[in-house]
Amino acid sequence: MGLTRFPNGVGADSSNKLETTGLTTVATSVTALTLGGTLVTATAAELNTVDASANVETIAAAGAASITVPNSKLALVGAGAVTLAAPGAGMLGRIKIIEMTVDNGDVTLALTNVTGGTAATTCTWSAVDQALVLVGGTNKWHVVAESGVALT
Repeated sequence: MGLTRFPNGVGADSSNKLETTGLTTVATSVTALTLGGTLVTATAAELNTVDASANVETIAAAGAASITVPNSKLALVGAGAVTLAAPGAGMLGRIKIIEMTVDNGDVTLALTNVTGGTAATTCTWSAVDQALVLVGGTNKWHVVAESGVALT
C-alpha cells in the first residue's frame, strides 16, 4: 500500500491510516485528531451525517415523521395519516423531503407546522413519486416545492 502525502503534511493510505510529519497516528476509526496543535473532534453522529441510512426513514404505518431525518419515504401498508412536528434546531435551513415510495392508499399530512406554498391545511399523497419538499425554519417548515401532491 502506498502512502499518499498531501501538501499540509497529512497522508493517508488505502487502509485508513493517517500520518503527520514528525508524529504518526494510526487508526481505523478516528474521532479526534490534532492538526497544527489544535484538537479537532467529532461525535459519531457528526461523522455519520454522510451515512445514507441515517438520513432516510421509511414510514410503514400511520404515525409521526422524524423532524431530524431529512428524507421520509411513505410506504404505509394502507391509507393513513402522518404527522410532522415543528423542525428541531438542527434542521434550521436544511431540506426535508417527504415522498411516497409505495402506493397502498392515500396518505395525508395536516400542515399544522408547515407554512408557505398555499393556504392549504392538508397535504395528500396518492401515487408513487409524489413529494413535498420543505426547508426547516425557526418555528415551522416552509414549502419549497411540491410534486404531484394535493394541497387542500
